[in-house]
Amino acid sequence: MAWFSYYTYHKTHITYLRGKAETLARFVSAVSPDRIFSHDFSTLHIYARELSRESDLVYAIILGKRGEPLTSYLNKQDDYVSAAIANVGVQDAVQVIRYIERQPDIIAVQAPILFSREEIGKVLIGATRKRIDEDMLHVFVWNALGGTLMIALLSLSTFFAFRRYVLHPTKSLMTGARRVAAGDLSSAIPVTSPDELGMLANSFNEMTENLRRSDFARVAAIDELRELNHTLEIRVEERTRAIEEVNRQLEKLALYDALTGLPNRSLISDRLELALKTAQHQGTPFSVIIMDLDRFKEINDTLGHDAGDELLKIISHRLSANLHRNDTVGRLGGDEFAMILPNITATDAMSIAERLGVLIQEPAPISGLTVTIAASLGIACYPDGGTSVAGLLKNADIAMYQAKENKIGYCVYRPGIDTHSRDRLALMGELRQAIELEQIILNYQPIVDLRTGQVRGYEALARWPHPQLGDISPDHFVPIAEQMGLMRSFSYHILDCALSQLKVWRDAGMDVTMSVNLSMRNLQDQDFPAQLEKLLHKWSVAPRSLIVEITESSILSDPRHVLHALQMFRKFAVNAAIDDFGTGYSSLTYLKNLPVQELKIDRSFIKDLINNKDDATIVPAIINLAHNLGLRVVAEGVEDEETLMALRDLGCDLVQGFFLGQPVAPTLVDTASFVKKF
Repeated sequence: MAWFSYYTYHKTHITYLRGKAETLARFVSAVSPDRIFSHDFSTLHIYARELSRESDLVYAIILGKRGEPLTSYLNKQDDYVSAAIANVGVQDAVQVIRYIERQPDIIAVQAPILFSREEIGKVLIGATRKRIDEDMLHVFVWNALGGTLMIALLSLSTFFAFRRYVLHPTKSLMTGARRVAAGDLSSAIPVTSPDELGMLANSFNEMTENLRRSDFARVAAIDELRELNHTLEIRVEERTRAIEEVNRQLEKLALYDALTGLPNRSLISDRLELALKTAQHQGTPFSVIIMDLDRFKEINDTLGHDAGDELLKIISHRLSANLHRNDTVGRLGGDEFAMILPNITATDAMSIAERLGVLIQEPAPISGLTVTIAASLGIACYPDGGTSVAGLLKNADIAMYQAKENKIGYCVYRPGIDTHSRDRLALMGELRQAIELEQIILNYQPIVDLRTGQVRGYEALARWPHPQLGDISPDHFVPIAEQMGLMRSFSYHILDCALSQLKVWRDAGMDVTMSVNLSMRNLQDQDFPAQLEKLLHKWSVAPRSLIVEITESSILSDPRHVLHALQMFRKFAVNAAIDDFGTGYSSLTYLKNLPVQELKIDRSFIKDLINNKDDATIVPAIINLAHNLGLRVVAEGVEDEETLMALRDLGCDLVQGFFLGQPVAPTLVDTASFVKKF
C-alpha cells in the first residue's frame, strides 16, 4: 500500500511538473512572436526572469529561427547547472543546456514559436525532479509509518488538492495562453491560490496587461508608420520624377546645343567614334563635313546677336531637313557645323557639299530683312582623310579653311594641303621679326583721273619679300598680324613709310595723294588717331593728301568705333574712303552718316562689267548714289581698255588696276606714261 501510494504520488507530481513546464513553454512561445519581430529582446528577458521564480526550473531559453539564443535563464544554484558550467563554460548557454538535458533527473520540454504556421523560434524549459523525489521519499516513509488509512486519506486529499490547486489553475493558465495567442488580451486569469501557480497567474496577468498596452502602442505606431510610409512613397516618387527630369535636362545640356537643338561637339565626337568603329569593322567608307558660314560676324554685329541666332536656327533646319535620317548634323560652336555621312565616298560627299552650299545661299528672312549668306565646307573621307576622330575633324577643318581662303565653296582634304597650315605657323614666328626689322616694304599702284588721264594719287600696298617664299601679299600676312596683335606696330611702320614717300613726291612737285588701308584693329585702337597725327607732323605733309581706306565689312562689324575714328580723321583734315564697297550688307544705312569723301567699288563688280548684266546694273547705281551724296568714286580692278571706257561713260571719277599700272617700288613710278592711254 505504501509503495502504491508512493508510486501514485510520485507519478502524479512528475505529471504535474511536466505539465507546468509545458504550460510555461507554450505560454512563452505564444507571446513571443511580436517581440521577436520587433527585436524587443528586453521583454523576452522579462519573460525568462519571470520563469526564474519557479523553484523547480533549472533552465529556460528562447532561441531564434536559426537556433541562436535570444535570452536565457540558468539556475546556478542547481548542481547540474554548476557541473555543466564547469564543463562547457557559462558563455555558451546552448551547450550548457544540452549538457543538462542528458541528466536522468531533468524533465526537458520545448514549444515552437509560430507565426503564420511558420516556426520562427523555439522555447526550451528544463525542470528538475529532485525536490519531488525527496518529498515523495518522505511521503513514502510517512505512509509506511502512518498506515494504510492515513495513506488513503492523504491520497484522497492530495488528489482533490491537486485537482483544485494544480490542475484547475494549470488549465486556466493554458486557456489564458491560448487567448493571448489568439490576440485576446481583454481577460485576466483568476488567482485562486498564493502558491507558485498563483504567482505564475499574477505574472501572466501582468504580462498580459503589458502586452495589451504594448499592442495598443504597436497598433498606433504601425498606423503612424503606414502613414509615414505612404507619405515617403509619394515624396520618393515625386523626387524620382524630378531627378529623372533633371537627368534628362543635364543630358540635353551635355550632348545637345541649347540654341539649335542639334548635337554638340561632345555628341558629335561620340557618334564619329561609333561611325569610325563601324567603318573599320565593315570596311566601308564614310565622310565628315565641317561647314563655316562666311562673314557671319558682319550679320551678328550689324543686325544684333538675336538676328544671328535666328539665322543659325534657319541654317540648322535646312541642314537637318536635307540630309539622310542616318546622317548626323551638329553644331560645333559659333557658326561652325559638322556632318557625319555613313557609307559616303569622297565623290558623293562633294555632291552633297555642293548641294548644301547652294541651299545655304537661299535668302533668309531675319528681323524684317532678307539676308543672303554663303558657307565654306571642308570634307574628310575615311580612310584617306584620317583614321581617327581627331584626325578626321582636323583634316576636315583644314579643307574648310582652304575652301574659305580660295573662295571655292568646298574642298576635299588630301595629304599635302595642310602644308599651308604649317607654313602659316612658320610665318607667325617670322612676321614679328620682319616688322621689327622693317622688312615689310611698300609698292605703289597709281590711281588715275578718268577726265584728265593724270595720276591723282597712289595706293600704298605692303609686300613682304620673304627670303625663301618670295613676295608675300598682305592677304596672307595681315590676318596673321591681326591674330598676333601686331597691327599697331605694323600700321605705324606702313604709315611712316607711306608718308615719308609722299613727302618726297610732294617736295618734288608731284600733287598726288597717298591711300593707305587700315585694319579694324586700328579703328578700335584708341591711341591710333594720336599716332597718325604725330606722323603727319613728323613728315610735314598736308593731312588732306592722305586718304585712309576702311573696308565696308569693318564699318558693319563695329559702326560705333568706325564713326568715332572717322570723326577724329576729319578733325585732322585727313580724307577717308570706303574700300571694297558692295560686298557688305545694308551699308547704305550708314553711308549717308559717315564723314567720308571717297567710295571705292570692289573689283568683283568691275572685272565682268562688260559681260555681266547684274554688274552692268549695279555699278551705275553705285556711281549715281555716291555722286548724289557728294562722294568721289574709284573703280578698282580695271584690267582692259573696254572696261576703262565703259567706266568713263558711266561718269566714274577715278580708276586703278593692272591695265593702268601694277604696284611697283617708288623708284619705278612714272606719272607721264598714263596720259597716253586716253
